[in-house]
Amino acid sequence: MRLFLGSFAKLEHYGILKSHFSFLEAKWVQKHNIHLTYLFLGERPNPYGIIEKLEGIEYEKKDIPLHGLGFFGHPPKVLYTKAQDEGIVELHHKIVKRLQIEPNQPFVPHVTLCRIKSSQRFSRFIKTLQKLEHHHFGTLHQELHLIESLLTPKGPKYKIIHTF
Repeated sequence: MRLFLGSFAKLEHYGILKSHFSFLEAKWVQKHNIHLTYLFLGERPNPYGIIEKLEGIEYEKKDIPLHGLGFFGHPPKVLYTKAQDEGIVELHHKIVKRLQIEPNQPFVPHVTLCRIKSSQRFSRFIKTLQKLEHHHFGTLHQELHLIESLLTPKGPKYKIIHTF
């Protein structure tokens, strides 16, 4: 099983947001799959050990606004909206502590919007980011799920295995 821990988000005006970046050659996340990943767990034979270690984890279930945009990579490879809330970072730290996993990268709370295949128009990309810097894009519902990711030719399918 390919597993991760995440929370789902709802984006407003996703089509309009995509149209602002229509010049990009990119693969956009399907609207129903938009989420924040606290921790990618990879292939696991079963979910039971993860569920046992995380059962009873305490956090505040709440809606968190998604504001502004950012990207990973130089040249840009991932476009995301920012999920800036201390509760997200605290929950991530609780997860890695309980699972005794040392993350191999710093945790940056974000919701991936697309994976960029080609960024030949970098200056236009940056100008569009700046134009949308203060926009509200939607809401992250902070509720911790253990999610199975099934990779298919049409894109990933997510199945909630357990909610904490």
